Amino acid sequence: MEIGTIWIIVAAFVILLEVWAIWHIIGSDRRAERKMLWVVFVVYAPFPGLLFWAWRGPRVVKGRAVLQEK
Repeated sequence: MEIGTIWIIVAAFVILLEVWAIWHIIGSDRRAERKMLWVVFVVYAPFPGLLFWAWRGPRVVKGRAVLQEK
């Protein structure tokens, strides 16, 4: 397999992960400002954005932080 083919596969996988993350961000019950910040971070910094969102984003929704924010 050529190096170019591997990079295309990696890029397609990252794009699918970004779409999945954005879908979950938009579907959450957070405020619009928070959603927009997450989407911008995930789109403009794909690897760190996805990693940070996976670490902080979905878990905060299940915790106490959401109850304090509303």
